[in-house]
Amino acid sequence: MGRSRDPLFDEGRRKHPLVGIFVLLLVLIVVTVAVLNVISNARVTLAKQSVTVANLPSGFENFRILHVSDLHGLYFGPHQEQVQAAIASAQYDIVCVTGDITGKDGDMGAFLELLKLFGNKPVYFIPGDEDPAALITAPHAGTSPLAEYIQAAQSQGAVYVDAPVRIDRGKGTLWLCPAWVYTLNYDGALSAYQTRLAQVEAMDASPERDAALAAVQYQLDQLDRIRQAWRETLETHVHIGMTHVPLNDTMLQALRDWTGEDNDSHILSISLMLAGHTVAGQWRVPGVGAVRAPDTSGEGGGVWFPEDQKVTGLSTVYGITQYISPGLGTSAVIGLPPIRIFNTPTITVITLTSKLTM
Repeated sequence: MGRSRDPLFDEGRRKHPLVGIFVLLLVLIVVTVAVLNVISNARVTLAKQSVTVANLPSGFENFRILHVSDLHGLYFGPHQEQVQAAIASAQYDIVCVTGDITGKDGDMGAFLELLKLFGNKPVYFIPGDEDPAALITAPHAGTSPLAEYIQAAQSQGAVYVDAPVRIDRGKGTLWLCPAWVYTLNYDGALSAYQTRLAQVEAMDASPERDAALAAVQYQLDQLDRIRQAWRETLETHVHIGMTHVPLNDTMLQALRDWTGEDNDSHILSISLMLAGHTVAGQWRVPGVGAVRAPDTSGEGGGVWFPEDQKVTGLSTVYGITQYISPGLGTSAVIGLPPIRIFNTPTITVITLTSKLTM
C-alpha cells in the first residue's frame, strides 16, 4: 500500500516561482539604484541661487560668486572635465572656495587642476578642518610659514583669505572676510603674538627658532592687514564672510556671549556667509533629505536626519543669511562611509541683488 504525499514536502510548493521572481526583482532594484548612484556621482551639477543684499551698491548688482567647497582631493575626470562641463556656460565674477581642498596626506593635485579651469577669474579660498594646518611652526623646507598647498595655490594666482580682502566696483566696496575675524579680540591677539615674538627671539639659533620666528612674524603681519582693513571699512560696504563650518545658533550665541555687545555689530554686518563642511549630509533619501550631519556645536557626535537647511542651501541664522554648499566630495566627519548617495556633487553660482527674491 503506497504512502500518501504530504503537501508540506511537495517539491512543487518548495520551488514556488513567485519567490524566485521576487528575489530577481529585488536584485534588479538594488543593481539599478547602485548604477544610478554611480552615474550621479560621476557628474557635477551647477546650482543657481539669488541672494538679496540690503543697500547693495549699484556696482555689485547681479555680482556673481561661483561657490565651490569640499573637493577633498577628488578628480572628476583626469583634468576635472566634469567640473569644466558643469561651469562651461556659467557666468561669474569671482570664485570662492570654502575649504577641505586637499586629499589624503595633503595631496593638492586635484585642487591645482581645478584652479586651471577658472582662467582669469579671481579665486579666493580658505582651508577646511580636514586640510593640513595653514601655518607651519616646525622646521621645514623653504622660508614661508604657509603650508605647501597654500603656496602652490598662490603660485597659480589664487588668494588665501586669512584677512579681509577688498573688492571695488564703481563707487561700491565688497569685503571677503574669514568669519573668525568678525569676533577677533585684536588687542589680546597682538599682545599674545608680541610676547611670543620676544620668547622666540631669545632662543638660541636653530631650525626650530627660524620656523617659529617666521610663523609669529606672519601672524603679526596678518594682524596689521586686518587692522588696515578695519580702518578702511565703511558702513555702506558689503561683507561676504567665508567659513568652512557653517554658523549655527549655538555657535553664534557662544560668540556673542564671549565677545559682548560691542562686537555684535561686526557679526550682524555680514551680508552673506558662505560655508561648506556638511556635503549636504553625504547620504540622502529621496523625499526625506539628509541622513546625517556632522556636529558643529563642539559637543561631539552628529545629528541624524537633520533639517535640510542645516546642511545645504540658503538659510537665515540670527539674522545672517548663510549659504551652505552641497559640496563635491565626501567627508570623514559625517560618520558615514565615504560615498555620496542620491547626492550629486554640486557647485553653485550665487547672484547678489538688491531686489527681493523668493
